[in-house]
Amino acid sequence: MTTTEYIDPRIIRTKKLLMDAFRKIAKEKELHTMTVKDITDEATVNRATFYAHFIDKYDIMDYTLSETILKNLNSTLNVSSELNHDTLCNIFITITSYIQSTHEECKLNSEAYGKIVEKRIKEELEDIFLSLIEQQHPSESRETLATSARFLSWGLYGVAHHWFYTSNESPQVYIEKSLPFLTQKILK
Repeated sequence: MTTTEYIDPRIIRTKKLLMDAFRKIAKEKELHTMTVKDITDEATVNRATFYAHFIDKYDIMDYTLSETILKNLNSTLNVSSELNHDTLCNIFITITSYIQSTHEECKLNSEAYGKIVEKRIKEELEDIFLSLIEQQHPSESRETLATSARFLSWGLYGVAHHWFYTSNESPQVYIEKSLPFLTQKILK
């Protein structure tokens, strides 16, 4: 029997309220000048409520990025999907879309967000790839699969990052040009 953890809806609402406030303030202020008071004033909650959910402004930033990355990746990728050309294309397009929207939303804080966004995307992708690879290769060692998942996640993020800073093509065109060569010729 599987049990699901009950989360009080008030906690979910409060965290969402704080995340929305953080995102709004992040559009108006640089991270180093933003305070917990700014966030709590915008969310209309007290500091104790904030600290009941988050350690500091960096913790809420990390949580907000993680939640939005997971939402974006999970909305495009069915966890039971097979790791194939289409899956890699969909993930690439999702990553590039997330990088673009985060950059546009957080122009004032793009430098501060950059490393954290990269870290979170790589971690989330690694978990997704590991799950997909384990389904397709259950007899392989977990360490080998984890290394392969890390290789894929870092590589795909690196290509998405390169696309963002160097390409004028759409993500779809960019990945459709490169991925078939990799999967059909190099990995043949």
